[in-house]
Amino acid sequence: MLASVMAGAIIAPSFVGSAAAETGSEATSAPSATVSLAGRWSGKRHGYGRSEAESDCSNGCALTYDFVACKDGWCGIAVKDDKTCGAIGVRLAANSAVTNGGGTYKGQLMLAKDTAPYSVEAWYSSDEGAAKLHFLGDTGPELRIMRRSFPFEAELARTGDATCTLEKATS
Repeated sequence: MLASVMAGAIIAPSFVGSAAAETGSEATSAPSATVSLAGRWSGKRHGYGRSEAESDCSNGCALTYDFVACKDGWCGIAVKDDKTCGAIGVRLAANSAVTNGGGTYKGQLMLAKDTAPYSVEAWYSSDEGAAKLHFLGDTGPELRIMRRSFPFEAELARTGDATCTLEKATS
Protein backbone atom coordinates (compact mmCIF):
# COMPACT_ATOMS: atom_id res chain seq x y z
CA MET A 1 0.00 0.00 0.00
CA LEU A 2 2.71 2.47 1.01
CA ALA A 3 4.74 1.63 -2.10
CA SER A 4 1.79 2.31 -4.40
CA VAL A 5 1.09 5.65 -2.69
CA MET A 6 4.75 6.65 -3.00
CA ALA A 7 4.87 5.57 -6.65
CA GLY A 8 1.72 7.55 -7.38
CA ALA A 9 3.15 10.63 -5.70
CA ILE A 10 6.30 10.40 -7.78
CA ILE A 11 4.88 9.30 -11.13
CA ALA A 12 1.68 11.36 -11.33
CA PRO A 13 3.28 14.84 -11.18
CA SER A 14 5.96 13.71 -13.58
CA PHE A 15 3.48 12.49 -16.17
CA VAL A 16 1.54 15.74 -15.94
CA GLY A 17 4.70 17.74 -16.55
CA SER A 18 6.00 15.41 -19.27
CA ALA A 19 2.73 15.24 -21.15
CA ALA A 20 2.28 18.99 -21.10
CA ALA A 21 5.90 19.58 -22.05
CA GLU A 22 5.71 17.32 -25.10
CA THR A 23 2.88 19.38 -26.59
CA GLY A 24 4.81 22.64 -26.50
CA SER A 25 8.01 23.79 -28.12
CA GLU A 26 11.44 23.50 -26.50
CA ALA A 27 11.80 26.04 -23.67
CA THR A 28 14.66 28.49 -24.23
CA SER A 29 13.51 31.56 -22.36
CA ALA A 30 15.43 33.66 -19.87
CA PRO A 31 14.95 33.03 -16.16
CA SER A 32 11.43 33.66 -14.91
CA ALA A 33 10.80 37.00 -13.26
CA THR A 34 8.66 35.45 -10.50
CA VAL A 35 11.04 32.68 -9.36
CA SER A 36 14.76 33.21 -9.01
CA LEU A 37 17.00 30.19 -8.59
CA ALA A 38 20.06 32.38 -8.00
CA GLY A 39 22.04 31.11 -5.03
CA ARG A 40 23.65 28.03 -3.51
CA TRP A 41 21.49 24.89 -3.37
CA SER A 42 22.44 21.72 -1.54
CA GLY A 43 20.86 18.35 -0.80
CA LYS A 44 21.04 14.62 -1.35
CA ARG A 45 20.27 12.56 -4.40
CA HIS A 46 18.68 9.13 -4.51
CA GLY A 47 16.65 6.77 -6.69
CA TYR A 48 12.87 7.03 -6.98
CA GLY A 49 11.19 6.67 -3.61
CA ARG A 50 14.44 5.95 -1.72
CA SER A 51 14.93 9.20 0.19
CA GLU A 52 15.55 7.40 3.48
CA ALA A 53 18.10 4.92 2.08
CA GLU A 54 21.21 6.49 3.61
CA SER A 55 23.18 3.24 3.26
CA ASP A 56 22.97 3.33 -0.56
CA CYS A 57 25.96 5.64 -0.86
CA SER A 58 28.44 7.56 1.23
CA ASN A 59 29.66 11.05 0.27
CA GLY A 60 28.48 10.60 -3.34
CA CYS A 61 24.90 11.45 -2.36
CA ALA A 62 25.53 15.09 -1.49
CA LEU A 63 25.03 17.65 -4.25
CA THR A 64 25.83 21.36 -4.08
CA TYR A 65 25.32 23.78 -6.97
CA ASP A 66 25.59 27.52 -7.34
CA PHE A 67 22.80 28.57 -9.70
CA VAL A 68 23.40 31.63 -11.87
CA ALA A 69 21.50 33.07 -14.82
CA CYS A 70 22.86 31.95 -18.18
CA LYS A 71 21.89 32.17 -21.85
CA ASP A 72 18.95 29.74 -21.88
CA GLY A 73 17.81 29.96 -18.26
CA TRP A 74 19.78 28.76 -15.23
CA CYS A 75 23.17 27.08 -14.96
CA GLY A 76 24.13 25.12 -11.86
CA ILE A 77 27.88 25.19 -11.21
CA ALA A 78 29.05 22.24 -9.13
CA VAL A 79 30.62 23.15 -5.80
CA LYS A 80 33.32 20.64 -4.87
CA ASP A 81 33.88 19.25 -1.37
CA ASP A 82 36.70 21.77 -0.82
CA LYS A 83 34.24 24.60 -1.69
CA THR A 84 35.92 25.40 -5.04
CA CYS A 85 33.95 25.87 -8.23
CA GLY A 86 33.64 22.94 -10.60
CA ALA A 87 32.06 22.52 -14.00
CA ILE A 88 28.53 23.46 -15.04
CA GLY A 89 26.57 20.39 -13.99
CA VAL A 90 22.96 21.53 -14.43
CA ARG A 91 21.26 23.47 -17.20
CA LEU A 92 17.60 24.38 -16.71
CA ALA A 93 15.17 26.32 -18.87
CA ALA A 94 11.71 27.46 -17.85
CA ASN A 95 9.12 24.88 -18.85
CA SER A 96 6.83 27.30 -20.67
CA ALA A 97 4.39 24.54 -21.66
CA VAL A 98 3.48 24.00 -17.99
CA THR A 99 4.28 27.20 -16.13
CA ASN A 100 2.20 30.30 -15.57
CA GLY A 101 4.81 32.62 -14.13
CA GLY A 102 7.66 30.30 -13.25
CA GLY A 103 8.60 27.51 -10.97
CA THR A 104 8.91 24.51 -13.33
CA TYR A 105 11.94 23.69 -15.44
CA LYS A 106 13.32 21.16 -17.93
CA GLY A 107 16.95 20.47 -18.58
CA GLN A 108 19.97 18.26 -18.12
CA LEU A 109 22.10 17.25 -15.18
CA MET A 110 25.61 15.81 -15.52
CA LEU A 111 26.83 14.12 -12.33
CA ALA A 112 30.25 12.99 -13.55
CA LYS A 113 32.47 13.44 -16.57
CA ASP A 114 32.09 10.77 -19.28
CA THR A 115 28.74 9.52 -17.95
CA ALA A 116 25.30 9.75 -19.51
CA PRO A 117 23.50 12.97 -18.60
CA TYR A 118 20.16 12.90 -16.86
CA SER A 119 17.16 14.51 -18.50
CA VAL A 120 15.48 16.26 -15.60
CA GLU A 121 12.37 18.12 -14.71
CA ALA A 122 12.63 20.43 -11.73
CA TRP A 123 10.16 22.44 -9.74
CA TYR A 124 10.51 25.12 -7.12
CA SER A 125 8.56 25.20 -3.88
CA SER A 126 8.62 27.24 -0.73
CA ASP A 127 7.42 25.36 2.33
CA GLU A 128 7.16 27.48 5.47
CA GLY A 129 9.66 29.98 4.09
CA ALA A 130 12.25 27.33 3.12
CA ALA A 131 13.02 27.35 -0.62
CA LYS A 132 13.30 23.87 -2.16
CA LEU A 133 14.24 22.72 -5.65
CA HIS A 134 12.97 19.23 -6.51
CA PHE A 135 14.50 17.16 -9.31
CA LEU A 136 13.20 14.07 -11.06
CA GLY A 137 15.17 12.57 -13.90
CA ASP A 138 16.43 9.62 -15.83
CA THR A 139 19.20 8.83 -18.27
CA GLY A 140 18.31 9.30 -21.91
CA PRO A 141 17.24 12.13 -24.18
CA GLU A 142 13.97 12.74 -22.32
CA LEU A 143 12.38 11.89 -19.00
CA ARG A 144 10.44 8.62 -19.31
CA ILE A 145 9.63 7.12 -15.93
CA MET A 146 8.60 3.64 -17.10
CA ARG A 147 11.80 2.41 -18.76
CA ARG A 148 14.85 0.51 -17.56
CA SER A 149 17.57 3.01 -16.85
CA PHE A 150 19.17 4.88 -13.97
CA PRO A 151 16.58 6.96 -12.10
CA PHE A 152 17.44 10.18 -10.30
CA GLU A 153 15.61 12.14 -7.65
CA ALA A 154 16.85 14.95 -5.44
CA GLU A 155 15.59 17.71 -3.21
CA LEU A 156 17.92 20.67 -2.79
CA ALA A 157 17.45 23.47 -0.29
CA ARG A 158 18.69 27.02 -0.77
CA THR A 159 21.60 27.45 1.63
CA GLY A 160 22.96 30.89 0.74
CA ASP A 161 24.27 33.11 -2.01
CA ALA A 162 26.21 31.77 -4.98
CA THR A 163 29.96 32.38 -4.97
CA CYS A 164 30.74 30.56 -8.22
CA THR A 165 30.22 32.41 -11.49
CA LEU A 166 30.28 31.30 -15.10
CA GLU A 167 33.77 32.76 -15.40
CA LYS A 168 34.98 30.60 -12.47
CA ALA A 169 33.41 27.38 -13.79
CA THR A 170 36.01 24.85 -14.93
CA SER A 171 34.23 24.08 -18.21
